[in-house]
Amino acid sequence: MKRLIFVLQLLVGTVAFGQQHGVEVNYQLGTNIPIHPRYPAIKELVQTTEIAWLQRTQGKKIWSILYKQPTVAYLLAYQTLGNKDVLGEAFYLVPCLDFKLFKAKRFDWLLRVGWGAGLITKTFNSFTNKKNIVIGAPINACATVRTLFRYQIADPLHLYIGAGITHYSNGGFTNPNLGINIPFAQIGIQYSFNAPKIPDSLSQQVLAKLPALNQSFRPFINIGLGLTENGTRGPKYPIYSISLGVSRLMARISKLSLSVEYLYNTAPYVFDRHNGGLKLEHLNYARLSVLATHELLFGHWGLVTAIGVYVNKHRFQRSVIASKVGFNFYLHNYFKKFKHQLWMGCHIRAYAGEAEFVELVIGYNW
Repeated sequence: MKRLIFVLQLLVGTVAFGQQHGVEVNYQLGTNIPIHPRYPAIKELVQTTEIAWLQRTQGKKIWSILYKQPTVAYLLAYQTLGNKDVLGEAFYLVPCLDFKLFKAKRFDWLLRVGWGAGLITKTFNSFTNKKNIVIGAPINACATVRTLFRYQIADPLHLYIGAGITHYSNGGFTNPNLGINIPFAQIGIQYSFNAPKIPDSLSQQVLAKLPALNQSFRPFINIGLGLTENGTRGPKYPIYSISLGVSRLMARISKLSLSVEYLYNTAPYVFDRHNGGLKLEHLNYARLSVLATHELLFGHWGLVTAIGVYVNKHRFQRSVIASKVGFNFYLHNYFKKFKHQLWMGCHIRAYAGEAEFVELVIGYNW
């Protein structure tokens, strides 16, 4: 018996690494939402088996202190999609952050947000899989948002239930790209860890070294290049954009921007030029918009969300709403330096509620 206990302690110790790491296994049951009249028939519920590697942040990084030491979770999963013959199956690898919203004795409430990559085993093919009007590329972005209710059943063990949504899209880089949306409920068990006890004095020392928060307005410029397709298996057409605006830190972790953007989409221009019969005027293919952008800051990284309106009429206009989501990478840690920042970013632009193109950007603020 003593040997058995020793072996179990050794295995648990290997997995938990001194109570700083952990593992999680969960099962999800959901459905694939048909978002188009010709969406493939969903014949069964979506089932997901997921494992996760958990790592508690140590409170040594500025961002982890400001976000109250969230847990980093690396998710690996196998997922059915509701129609194996047409849509195939999916595998995803998604890094996430777990934020604690509430805690009371043995119970806590978490928000998990993640963005990674997904592999879809069956995609559109004009000869062998015409019914799949959903996904045109095997590699896609995979995003998940979920809320988890966790209960401690023993010192290292937690049982939890939750609900969320998983989304697949290639950002319009390859058509078709309606995207896949899967709301789900989940149940799981987690070998957790005790949160590392970082003295408040140590955290305060780290934060005390930061420069004073400067909330002045800062002008910036942002230049973007995107690629999109007009049809399936077609050539890629460039989309150019430039925006000018001002930004302001609302808090150390939050930045708000307001900008005016000029965007030129070459795809409809080429389409009309090839078909003829129209007077080709440059402004018919340009879009002018006003955008409000929010950014959650993580030092060198920023999570970008934006929404705006198109203020001019343009060719093949489907909506007045412009939106995007993505990441920025800053040359300097934004917590330490606000002025003269250079950044690069990757954003997914949406139009009429559907991903339109992936955009690479470079920006600078004074």
